[in-house]
Amino acid sequence: MTLQIQLFLLLAVGYVLGKLGRIAPVTREQLTDLIIDVVLPCTILSSFQMDMSPQILRSSFQALAAAFGIQLLYWVCNRFLYRRLPPDQQISCKYSTMVTNASFIGIPVVTALYGPQGTLLASIFVLPQRIFMWACGLPMYTRVEKREAVRKILTHPCILSIFVGLLLMGLYTAGFPLPELLSSTLDLVGGCSTPLCFVIIGSIVGEIPLRELVDRTVVQFSLYRLLLFPAAVFLLTLPLPLDSLARNVSVVLSAMPAGTTTVMLAQKYQRNPQFASKLLVGSTLLSMVTIPLVTALLGMV
Repeated sequence: MTLQIQLFLLLAVGYVLGKLGRIAPVTREQLTDLIIDVVLPCTILSSFQMDMSPQILRSSFQALAAAFGIQLLYWVCNRFLYRRLPPDQQISCKYSTMVTNASFIGIPVVTALYGPQGTLLASIFVLPQRIFMWACGLPMYTRVEKREAVRKILTHPCILSIFVGLLLMGLYTAGFPLPELLSSTLDLVGGCSTPLCFVIIGSIVGEIPLRELVDRTVVQFSLYRLLLFPAAVFLLTLPLPLDSLARNVSVVLSAMPAGTTTVMLAQKYQRNPQFASKLLVGSTLLSMVTIPLVTALLGMV
């Protein structure tokens, strides 16, 4: 609850700055690029500064396998959950079911809850989502060549940082850690992820009239995205021989709201960006209530 109150306060800061015009749309786009291209990769690289123990390798493999299985679950659910919606709304709902804010919000939340090892598992968990984002999600909005999709996956900063992080972990285990200066710098830059993420989201909220943020479709999607899916993931993984940390990270990251790229793609290809914005902001606001609920229930199990 302390973490969620802090997130609410950060959201309020972004809301006020957005209302005052201190965060312009171009500034928000630049800050978003800064987070994705610099801050989150530093968070990921910092999380790999630990010994490559058999337990860590096992948990990492389990998180990766669980993530692929969860993406398959989303794909199956997309076949029937949103049939009655208009085509443009269907696209954003289906995309946001597969592509969440697991990186933008999830990694900071998991880091706060479970520390560096949680960050490591979360970084690996989002890898399949990145693959589905470009391979399956992008074609929902526009036609894209397979070669272009592969290029986007392999050159994404967060994906590259995972591969570099694995190399750094190997060197750390062999007795060659990063120099203290570099390690401290990674920690310092990576620590900016949570405040920057929520300030930006707050500025988005400030641009939409509060009475228009939530409608029946947004609430229905949010129930699926924020409660039904994490409950299904928990029940499906419960009988499996997963480490508790890998299971908890999988459930928490399955409880994340719609991804920010939903709005970016809807705006770029003119597929009802207004609805996509409501989906993003509405589910993000509701997640401020559901995320502590999910984490509290996990703590009781």
